[in-house]
Parts: sequence; C-alpha cells; structure tokens
Amino acid sequence: MSSFVVTLDELQKKTNPEYNEMNDITAATIYAIPDPSIKAIIPPPLELTDPAMLIIYVSDIRKPTFAAPYMEGGIGVLTKLKDNDGRTHTGLYYFNLQLCGAGSQNATFMGREEAGLPKKFADSINLKRERNNVFFLIERNGVRLLEARLKIGPYNDPSFTNGLEYLDPRKGILQEGAVLTHRYSNGSPQGLSNMSISYYNSPTVYYHYESAHAAVKLQSSAADPWGEIKIARILGGSWAKNNNFVIDVTKVYSYPDSEAMNVMRYLYSGRFDPLVGRVPGTKFFNCPARLGDTL
Repeated sequence: MSSFVVTLDELQKKTNPEYNEMNDITAATIYAIPDPSIKAIIPPPLELTDPAMLIIYVSDIRKPTFAAPYMEGGIGVLTKLKDNDGRTHTGLYYFNLQLCGAGSQNATFMGREEAGLPKKFADSINLKRERNNVFFLIERNGVRLLEARLKIGPYNDPSFTNGLEYLDPRKGILQEGAVLTHRYSNGSPQGLSNMSISYYNSPTVYYHYESAHAAVKLQSSAADPWGEIKIARILGGSWAKNNNFVIDVTKVYSYPDSEAMNVMRYLYSGRFDPLVGRVPGTKFFNCPARLGDTL
C-alpha cells in the first residue's frame, strides 16, 4: 500500500544508484567515429579518448528495479578525465537521453536529479526488428531526432570489434563500463554551486549479441540539438539483450563555484528545454479559465 511516508530502507533503495538495475534489456546500438568538431560541445576538463567513439542507442528496458518498464535512447561519446588527484578515468559522456513509456517519469527524474544524467521525455521511441532488419527512432516536439536502421551481419568496418562477437549465450559475458556525469546544486547567489563530475561504475552483462551494418540520421529540434553532432565514420551496429547495473558512484572532480555557470552552458540543453520568460506587458498568473471550470 502506498503512503506519503516511506520507510528509510525503501528511501535508500529508491534514491541510491547502487540499488538500481536495468534487467531484460533489448538494445540496438550504433558505434561511430565522431567528427572532430564534437570537441567544441564537451565540457572541460573532459577530453575525447583516442580513438574517439560515439555511441547511439535505443533500448527497451523491461524490468528496471526503480520504475515500471520504459523505452530509452541516447547519444554519448567516450571521454577521459584527469581527476583532482591526477588519476585518469574513462567513461561515456552523454549529451542527451530521451525516455518514454510507463516508467519514464521515475526514470527521468531519478536519472536527472539524483544521478546527474541528461534525461528528457520523448514524444515517441520505437524499436522494431523484422527478421534481419532493425529500425529505431526517437521523436520529440514534432522532429525525428534519430532515425536509424541495422542489417544483421558484418559491421560497416570489417576491422571493428568490441569483443562481444564471441559471446557464448549459455554463459553470457560481463563488459566493464562507466559513465561520467555532472552533478550540481541550485540556489547559490551565482545560480549554481557544488558542480562536480561523478564516475558511475556501471558494467553490463550480455547474454545475446549480433553484429550489424548500420545507417543513421540525426536532426535537431528547437530544444534538442542532436543534429549538431556530426559523424565522420560509422563503424557498425549491434542487436543485443543484456542487464545493466551500478556497482558504485564516486565523485572524481570538483569545479570551483566560479566555473559552475560556464560548465552549465554545455549541460543545459541536454537536460532542459529553453526557459520561457514572461511576455512583456502581461500580468502575473495570466492563466485563462477553461470552459467548464468552476470556482
């Protein structure tokens, strides 16, 4: 039975990322080399790995532990960071994640406000496989941000490999993975404070994997600049089934408060739509009544 007061144990499990698991995932993924212009939209001190790797995906997450089932799609690039102690960390930096479906509200707010992930609600996300052809897309505000297809078979680049091609479905395979995310506090005199980067140690267990030839088209809406990300070369794609979980979360870099607003310039569009100011000359609370409204 639900209640406005939850137990401390429930609260910890609902808000601690280390309790979060995404199980029974079906995902279509594209691996690509980004155009060098991508450097201009990565917040310092993050840097591209060498070689750089762009990841674009759509997934059907059927059994998350923190929400009802939902669809998710995202675009990110592999980055590295030298922390405040001089150690180097490598992880995906996501420009934006789009979600829809029954569990998308919980997953969006927990991911953005608690974990620092750049999540928004999409109008629609589709993922469909017909024999050896996979189609997936993301639409928001009337714009198809992502339209992609896979043809199960060899990669675009015959030399590309990520080690999953030799998966034994009877055993599965564990692939290490991490995400670098920004977290911050609101309400300081300058707008933001306590800006930091956290390292999410988040491996994935694959129990099915098929390589594919990939094609993709990215477009921008007024609030979602996906088309700003240019692709130099597509390496390939995949169709996979997996489980993903978080082992631990560690703060690895802290910005001076004086830099927080400048860093937010890179983060804002992935997390929020443009602010809408009050139209000059209008009155506060200018909300007209609807037919049928009663006092």
